Amino acid sequence: MTVHDPRTGRARLAGRFVWHYIEMVVAMSLGMLLLGLVWGAVLPGDLRFEVSTLIMAADMTIGMAVWMRVRRHGRAAIGEMSLAMFAPFLVLLVPYWFGALPGHLVMSIGHTLMFVLMAVAMLWRREEYLHRHHRLRVPWKWVRWAAVVPAVLLIPASVSAVNTIGKFGDMYRARPDAVSARPVARAHDPAKPTVAFLVGGKGANAADLLGPYEVLAGTGRVNTYVVSAGSRLVPLTGGLDIVPDLTFDELTRLMRERGDSLDAVVIPALQPPDPAESASIGAWLRQQSAAGALTVSVCTGARTLAASGLLDGRPATSHWLRLSGLRKDFGEVRWTSGTRYVDDGNVITTAGVLSGVEGGLRIIERLLDADTARAAAQRVHWRHYVPGRAAQIPEAALEPSDVVVALNASYQTGPSTIGVQLTEGVGELELASAFVSYTEYSMVGHTVAVGDGVIRSKHGLTFVPRSTVAAAGLDRLLVPGLDAARRHPAVTAGPRPEYLHADPEFAFDPVLRDLARTYDVQTARFAAKTLEYPVLDVKLTGSAWPWSATLVPVLLALLGGALTVAAGMVSRRLRARRPDPLDAPAPEEPPVVPAPMGKPPKNG
Repeated sequence: MTVHDPRTGRARLAGRFVWHYIEMVVAMSLGMLLLGLVWGAVLPGDLRFEVSTLIMAADMTIGMAVWMRVRRHGRAAIGEMSLAMFAPFLVLLVPYWFGALPGHLVMSIGHTLMFVLMAVAMLWRREEYLHRHHRLRVPWKWVRWAAVVPAVLLIPASVSAVNTIGKFGDMYRARPDAVSARPVARAHDPAKPTVAFLVGGKGANAADLLGPYEVLAGTGRVNTYVVSAGSRLVPLTGGLDIVPDLTFDELTRLMRERGDSLDAVVIPALQPPDPAESASIGAWLRQQSAAGALTVSVCTGARTLAASGLLDGRPATSHWLRLSGLRKDFGEVRWTSGTRYVDDGNVITTAGVLSGVEGGLRIIERLLDADTARAAAQRVHWRHYVPGRAAQIPEAALEPSDVVVALNASYQTGPSTIGVQLTEGVGELELASAFVSYTEYSMVGHTVAVGDGVIRSKHGLTFVPRSTVAAAGLDRLLVPGLDAARRHPAVTAGPRPEYLHADPEFAFDPVLRDLARTYDVQTARFAAKTLEYPVLDVKLTGSAWPWSATLVPVLLALLGGALTVAAGMVSRRLRARRPDPLDAPAPEEPPVVPAPMGKPPKNG
């Protein structure tokens, strides 16, 4: 006779109860993680605290409810557990709205109450968790489809990964050859304000740098220099290499010799520098600010400025797509959105990319006067200048239609290798428009600077091409610059040159029209959105959507499905040909030979 120890039975029940609790904690965590990734891709990063809190609670509740359904729990148990998880946050947000409870306490108290109420809900319906066996039964067809779906998506995913990594990797790739070039020597006038434009060794955004540079240099009333921590060739967006005018030490020596001081520093978006260079940049920025220089960041140049500590406790802005990351990394800064720039005394921060043009105009207002700023805006055909104050701009966010950039990065079938001809005297904004628009802000292709030698831009910057037209293997050849369109410089090889700037207008307008015409309108609109440039008065005509880039992944998925089906058919055929030992005929037994009969015994 077997004797059961009641203590062993109770321990087993307690273990089952605890295991159910652990399962649901894991399920809610996965729900928060996976659904959080989805919302992060489609929702704006700067949601109000209460909205993001309720979304987080809903994500956890959905993950837990799905798992309980898979485990075949009843609807009542699922409803009670969902209420236990969601209700604490909903209740705690009421005192938060009235200012009685700070956000961090809403999160900490809400999670504590949630875990307690989950255990209470399980004890309330303990038969559901102690004695009923909710076995995990996964139908075989689910397993089969779980194997087929990744196989079908393998080819389009692989093509997407290769193309996307290649395009992003090429944008700021340093040139492979060792080329040296000297910048143009220019006279320094101590009577004029001096503005330094910072670049990093790993690269800088071409539009962030060249937009405000042309605005300021074009006045003829400012000393402008591109400076770096070390003397080297610096890559700008899309394969454009610039020679900095001065190193930090050379600028310091120049200022000392001329009895002058730096009036402003402009910081574009920099590719993350090496730790040593990053420390040097931070120290240099703090030194210039302490000496009285105005520090101005453009777009995500705000990250470099914030890392220096100069934004701590101050209002600031940046590109709408990067604000959520900046809020997370630099919580002591009062980040804001919906404005072209934030002027906070000796620090100015601008919104995304072409907001740097407005930042340059604000520097002119501060260092010179409003009339000079107005004339500078007219000179570059910037139609959105508001004298004396920052213009309000839409608070942009990611939308479903923005998937166009992922399609372009992954599957664009249009002309993708684009040469940009460097010509003497090209405008800085004209040059920037050709390099950033087709790469970082639309992802339709690679650009490469082509030419026969070092060139000087309209206001004295030095650029070095990476290839000749004949050697580059181009699909298109673009020639930026109004002067180039008028002169038609001779091009003896490669595709037919296309002159981007045929009329006096803002440099990005014809480029956006070309994007719409050559690729599609939605791509041009996304480029304008990420440039933070309004295009309501820019007529964009062309295909409404990148249909060919949309069709490519569908065809690749069908190919993956066909290969999967074919592999399954081959596998089944091979199994059918393989003999099954259970089906083999039994060996025949040898016939039984009767023993010979002996002679009958004799009578007598």
